[in-house]
Amino acid sequence: MKKLIYQTALFAYVNAICFRNVKPTCTKISEQYNRNIFYDSQKPYVSHDSLQRLLAIEGKWNKYLQKRYGSLIAQKKRSSNANSYIIIDDTVIAKPYSKDLELLSWIFSPSDRHYLYGICVVFLLWTDGNTRFPIGFRLWSKESNKTKIDLAMELLKEAQKQYHLKPSYVLMDAFYPAAKLVKVIRKLSWHWIAKIKSNRLLNGIQVQEFFRYRYGSHVGRLSERLRVLGVKDNDNYWATSDVSLSASEVKHHYRFRQLIEEFFKILKSELRIEGCAARSSRAQTNHIYMVLIAFCQLELYRVSNKIETIYKMRAVFFDCVIPHNFSWNVNIARLA
Repeated sequence: MKKLIYQTALFAYVNAICFRNVKPTCTKISEQYNRNIFYDSQKPYVSHDSLQRLLAIEGKWNKYLQKRYGSLIAQKKRSSNANSYIIIDDTVIAKPYSKDLELLSWIFSPSDRHYLYGICVVFLLWTDGNTRFPIGFRLWSKESNKTKIDLAMELLKEAQKQYHLKPSYVLMDAFYPAAKLVKVIRKLSWHWIAKIKSNRLLNGIQVQEFFRYRYGSHVGRLSERLRVLGVKDNDNYWATSDVSLSASEVKHHYRFRQLIEEFFKILKSELRIEGCAARSSRAQTNHIYMVLIAFCQLELYRVSNKIETIYKMRAVFFDCVIPHNFSWNVNIARLA
């Protein structure tokens, strides 16, 4: 009975995130779920307390995501010709009105271009250019003895161990290509492509001084004798461990890094990742997992039904009755 209550609470939490644009509090989710579904003795009433207990448990959510939604990457793993990418990036979950919540600090958000008071989360996202799957995440705080680079290395090792992936490239912005991280990537037998800052040294010279023209490429060495292909395009600079690529191929592959920015936008604007009011770090972590489960459920439904975007699905879902499980039977004719 206890397992059934937790299972139903999980269904309620995830379906409420997918089908309603309300603040994801236990009270609101309980009201929405019990009002919008038909329940019987086998589908118990979902109380506020059962949802709170769900947020407080220490669940093996990573394994749950792999078991239930691993099919999103399984097909591409079998195909050796298709390109796939692992993208590293972090985002700030804003909590401007929280005071007692753990892990909070003022963090600069490059996308918002100012400091936000909130929780910094490092994500690892797999994609083939269309399908996306969140491999994992780590919470980072200024008081931690681990840097975001350390957390990214942990996630990469975990991805290799748990999923046995063979991505074409690991993509990252200018913050992440530290020597120790790219060495880990090469030890995993993967290649990487990253944007680099203008003052990064190539053959001992800052790249902004190394390239004399607006465009160019050169095989050289970064810090700690890392052999790379350096590329310049106006005021933008990239580096990659795959020196066989051309400059245009480097820029082509790096464009897929933008998919993680869209992923962050969906989590924040559509799935309310910033809306959890819980005060403990475990509850906040579990809420992030619930949002990732909701994202994967939407992504699996989108890919299975050949729908272009999650936004298009969500616009229709607002008018639907919340189903009592993940076996959705939604009229997709309205999505055409």
